[in-house]
Parts: sequence; structure tokens; C-alpha cells
Amino acid sequence: MHSAKNNPKTPEKRLSDLRAAMARLGLDAFVVPYADAFQSRNRAAEGSDRLRYLTDFRGSAGAAVITQDAAAVFVDSRYAISARTQIDTKLYEIVDEASGIRPEAWAKAHLKDGQSLGYDPYLHTKGEIDAMAKLVPLKAASANPVDAVWGDKGLTRHKAVSHEIVFAGRSVGDKLDEISKTVRDAGFDAVAITRPDSISWLLNVRVPELPIVPVVHGYVLVDAVAGHTTLFTDVDMGAPAIAASFGNRVTVRGLSDVNAALASPVQKNWMLDDWNTPSAFREGLEKAGATVKHAMDPVTWPKACKNPVEQDGIRSSHIRDGVSLVKILYAVDTTKGLTERDIEKLVIDTRAAEPTCFTRSFDPIVGFNANGAFVHGQVPDEQVKTIEGDGLLLIDSGGQYLDGTTDVTRTLAIGIPSKEMKHAFTTVMRGHIALARAIFPEGTSGGQLDALARAPLWEQGYDYGHGTGHGVGYCLNVHEGPCNFSPKVARAAEPLKPGILMSVEPGVYLEGQFGIRLENLCLVVPHKPGYLALETVTLAPFDTRALDLSLMRDDEKDWLNAYHVRVLAILGPLLAPDVARWLTARCAPV
Repeated sequence: MHSAKNNPKTPEKRLSDLRAAMARLGLDAFVVPYADAFQSRNRAAEGSDRLRYLTDFRGSAGAAVITQDAAAVFVDSRYAISARTQIDTKLYEIVDEASGIRPEAWAKAHLKDGQSLGYDPYLHTKGEIDAMAKLVPLKAASANPVDAVWGDKGLTRHKAVSHEIVFAGRSVGDKLDEISKTVRDAGFDAVAITRPDSISWLLNVRVPELPIVPVVHGYVLVDAVAGHTTLFTDVDMGAPAIAASFGNRVTVRGLSDVNAALASPVQKNWMLDDWNTPSAFREGLEKAGATVKHAMDPVTWPKACKNPVEQDGIRSSHIRDGVSLVKILYAVDTTKGLTERDIEKLVIDTRAAEPTCFTRSFDPIVGFNANGAFVHGQVPDEQVKTIEGDGLLLIDSGGQYLDGTTDVTRTLAIGIPSKEMKHAFTTVMRGHIALARAIFPEGTSGGQLDALARAPLWEQGYDYGHGTGHGVGYCLNVHEGPCNFSPKVARAAEPLKPGILMSVEPGVYLEGQFGIRLENLCLVVPHKPGYLALETVTLAPFDTRALDLSLMRDDEKDWLNAYHVRVLAILGPLLAPDVARWLTARCAPV
């Protein structure tokens, strides 16, 4: 991520310099995605957040399109409000994806006949390029003009550690054998794997010194016939435990060597996930005479379906995280005069005091009243509020542990929330409960279940622009595919399977008034033959002071009371007496 130190230019200067660099490269327009060269989904690799460098937009999804006389930034509904506070609207038009206007459509409308949209083939998948090419002529850039403007990024070489089998549950050799067999059974001889979380899971490595996402950035080429893998990375892989786990199955080479490897492939019949692999891989392999066909990244499902050791780790790490969460909620509830920034720091510092939590899983999101409607964005400095008076306070945070990744949101009553706030809060609570206790047939997708959480909100005239939930990695990305709870069918078509960790997070956001989100993580578990259920693993009290109990059915109250009995029983003995007394009050039956 960039900082003031390596981003001294003004937004105007960065934009004008970019246009000059585009002209030198013969580019009429250029698309700048959030994605990095590894298609990271949660946090761009250091020195790769070109969208933020250029525009100051701090969201984790989006894109910009630049022509010589116009510019636009495209964001989803999570960032529609916060983007306007971060981006200079005199320089950039801000386009909400809800408008239906795609970057390529905007580019077409702003280009003349014979002009094209430039792109970096390492920053886009074939699927993305094919979609853009349907609307506008494309041109692969010989170099990325944003990098030319950015200059020296001062990157650090980070050290990887072995994700020991006590946490991983399976050896590197075992995983490579499974993936190689999957590739061969699908009729291929080799596969390229480029997603950092897939690589880190497959090779049992993590980079704990990286903030937020402790993954190895690099590329893997698996020769499924020989059962051998080559890892291309500039991360320091010199730890003896890594060498021992790799044995003779993995060779490590520098990141820059990958182009030569693609030009001289060890096999000719390649599997490639066109939705997650930079298009440069397909282009390089096909140029070398290889046959390339699309198939889902073979690591996707074994990574998503946590094995028994990983599931036990998830439950254990959520107990430790729950202790930190209760300490945070207690401090917020009993301390006067805190600002939203104070609480962000409190969240980070409290988790850091837990020895097994080595970093946050994302930057804390804290919003009081109107600032809670920023959905998934940090409040800008000039709008930071002090927590005082009456209202609702939203806190969304998570931690990274060697045995799990956490993500939890609680919305707290401050003073006496208004009747409308309580009405909305209770409706969100009912939506959360409806999905959290769902029992569903095997083969059911997240898209089919999403409406369970929304139905209570729809009844009251509410809805929310984000998905109801996402998959969560294991000491990896806080957002993990392939499953989601979402009304967007393409994003939530895959069936839920045992071992997948999902978030359940309905919400209500009224711009200029307040925001509410109630989020737990749940493991998909067997229920009875042919059916699955969700096991809630997050442990933290919901604030019953914000409920209008007259709106809740008895069975919904029973679910909430049973959850609070479990929270108190597990966490109470681990807390200091004053905090335990506070938790006892917060878990009192309704």
C-alpha cells in the first residue's frame, strides 16, 4: 500500500503524469483495476495498489478508466458513499456499479472511432478481457503507465514461514498428490496456479509479517505427470522448515523467471482458470505451442472445504478471538469520549495483545450513526465522530491466527437508540437468525439461501446492496470463494459443502442516519442424511438493548438466548471478573 512517503504527488499531478505516460506508450485510454498481478481479491500486494495510488480510493474492489480528457472510478454499492469522500470528484466521475455502467461501456462512450482501451495483461483475466472486448477495442500495454508514474516503490522482501501440519492438517506432498490427480483426471498434464491464497494453502506457507493477508505472492506451475511443482516468487522461502516440507517436490525460482518458463513449458496440455489467472499466462503458453483449456483452479474446493484439523482450529481461534471481542465491547461500553479512530486503535491493540493473533484480517470499520452507513468503508478523517449522545455504533473487525481467520460485526446501542433504529436493528437480527439456523439439502447454493436473511427486511421495506455472506479462508483471505450468499446468481451458484466457512451479515444502511450490520461466521456442517446446516463459530454478544422485542417471535428469542448461553459459558471463565460480570448482563435472556 502506498503512503505519503512514496505518494508525494497531488492527485492532479498523478493524473496528468499518467496521461503523459499513456501518450508515450501509444494508449488512447487505460483501465486501472484494483487487482494486482496475482489476482488478489482481498488486498493488493505491496506496491500493486495502483487504483489507490492514482485516485486515493481506499476500497478493496473497483477500477478506473482514464482517457486524455476524462476519467472515472467504478465502485460497488459498499463504497458508493465513502468513494465520494476519498476521490477528487473534480478529476474523476464516480460510477456506482448499481447503475449498470461497466468500465468498458464508459470507455466506449468516451473514445473516438479507431481508438482503443489499453490494459495490462497481468492485471486482468481472460474472462475479464473477453467481456471488455465485446464492447470496446482493446490494446495490451507493453508496460503499465501507472508504474512509470509511481517510480520506486521501496518494496520489502518478506519472509515466509511453514504452516506446520499441526495447523494445516495435511502435508505438502499429500496436497500435491491430490491436485496432480485432479488435473490428470480432468485430462490435463499441467496447471498454472496464480492465486496467492491457493499457492499458500497448497504449499503450507504463510507470511505473517504481511498485514491483513499473510500469503505468498508468486506463481506455481504444477507438472501433474511428474508430480513436481515450481514456485516463482521473490518472497524469502529460506526457512529450514519450508525446505523440509517441500522435499524434492517443489523447486523455488525468482518471480521474473516465470516468463521464460511459460515460453518453454514442461508439458503441452495445460489447465488454466481463466477467471482467476492473468491473461498473460494463456498468451505465453499458447505462443509456445501449448494447448490451454479453462477449468476451475483445482485448489479451490479442497481449500474451501476445511479438513477436520482446520475446523478444530477455526473453533479454537474463535474462542480466543471472542475473548478479545468481549474486551473490546466492554471497553467501548464503559469508556466515555472515545472517537471512531480511538475505537479502531482499540480493536487493533486488543487483538494484538492476544499472542496468537499476528495481524488483523482487514482494517477495522467503525461508524457511529450516519457514519455507520459507510457500509464497508473507513470514515474519512474530517468526518470522524465522538461516540456520545444516542444512537448506534457499528464495529466490523477481524484477526489472523495460524489456526483461523475471523470476521465479525456488532452494532451497539449508545444511549437510547430511536424507535426507528430499534425497528431496523430488530429486523436485521431476525434476518441473521433466519439464515444462521437454516437447514438445507445438499447441493443448495448460497444464491438459494440469500433470501432467507432478506425476507424479514423486505417485509419492513428494507434491503442492502451487498451480499449476505462470503466464504472465509483459513489463515488466508477473509473473502474466499467459491461460495457466497448473494442474490447475484453468478457469484453464488456453487453448492455449499461441509467444511466451508461462511459469513452471515445482513444489514440496513440509511444514508445520513445510521448503519446496522450483524455478522457471525458459520461452518457448513452435516445435519442429517442428505442435509446440511450452519454451525455458528463466532462468539460475542449481540446488543439486546437495541432490540424491539415486540417484533420478535418466541422461536427467534429462543435462538438468541441459546446463543448467548453458549457465549457466556465458553467465554465467561476466560475473562477478568469485571468483564465477566458485564458479559453476564449482556447475555441475559430476552
